[in-house]
Amino acid sequence: MADAENNATPSAASNEDAPSTEDAPANAEVDAPAHAPQAEASPTETAATAGPPTPERPAREVTGVVTSGKPDKTIIVRVDRRVKHPVYGKYIRRSTKLAAHDESNACNEGDTVTIRQTRPISKTKCWTLARIVERAAA
Repeated sequence: MADAENNATPSAASNEDAPSTEDAPANAEVDAPAHAPQAEASPTETAATAGPPTPERPAREVTGVVTSGKPDKTIIVRVDRRVKHPVYGKYIRRSTKLAAHDESNACNEGDTVTIRQTRPISKTKCWTLARIVERAAA
């Protein structure tokens, strides 16, 4: 009887492991092993689907006063800020002069403008005119 059980077990296992011809799909891709190489995606598809899309960081914007509009398609903007003195604690004014791109030469000296950080346009220009906040009195 023990021989009958041993003989029955392997035949039952072999019947379960072997796919039957009735259940086998007609599609050849399913029969391919799991480790088989698949067609590689093109580099553009790979870069686009490499990971979750990252939100674009908003560009930095600052507001200042135009001090010079003499260069063609460029304005020089003075941006003021207040900083606390490290020893005395008093707030003092500091300013920075930034060169910004003004495509239409729309700004004049004294205008209050908002400029936005962008890619480098020239050696000193990495800002562009976003909007004119207030026109200077002529």
